[in-house]
Amino acid sequence: GRGSCSPAPPQPWSDGGETQKHSSSCPSLCSVISGVGELDVEKDSPRKEEQDSQARERPYPDCPFLLLDVRDRDAYEQCHIVGAYSYPIATLSRTMNPYTNNILEYKNAHGKIIIVYDDDERLASQAATTMCERGFENLFMLSGGLKVLAQKIPEGLITGTLPVSCQVAAAPGTARRRAAPRVPPTRAENKWRFSADDLQKLRHYLAEEQMPSDAASK
Repeated sequence: GRGSCSPAPPQPWSDGGETQKHSSSCPSLCSVISGVGELDVEKDSPRKEEQDSQARERPYPDCPFLLLDVRDRDAYEQCHIVGAYSYPIATLSRTMNPYTNNILEYKNAHGKIIIVYDDDERLASQAATTMCERGFENLFMLSGGLKVLAQKIPEGLITGTLPVSCQVAAAPGTARRRAAPRVPPTRAENKWRFSADDLQKLRHYLAEEQMPSDAASK
């Protein structure tokens, strides 16, 4: 059906009166991402190294999802999900050309989805509501934003340094972290594809997510 995506389709956004949010969970986003990334890595043959480095600077061709970061440009340049485009929510208020060519290409396209995200759903839910009112039927919101993503998938998915509000607090008793000298945050790279190392980390966290909780607690 419309808005479906293999594997683990997220649910389309709808604001059903009681602001019931249907959104893409982190694990379902990650399984889609790792699927696309693995296909890309499998295509590699040993002699294509310089082609690979050029390809890594471009988005995946024919990607089934379009990731939009609706925070402001500064926040995007500090950190974002690999492969996401910066699309500050203010862009939606423009009278002329509020949508990029990418967005128009993905809007209600068969087998493709658009995912919006921010730090904590506040901006993303507004963007999702506005875009759905304007006829986007294949739109999803990343549930919990970067804050939840950082807890579930701490490595492999994000380039740059997460804002403090999204960082996972150190466990009690680990004073080492507080005493360490403050390292200036690294800015996000212009990175469009996942490395084999990133994909391995993603697979590891996804496998942990899928473990039954009783097994995990033993």
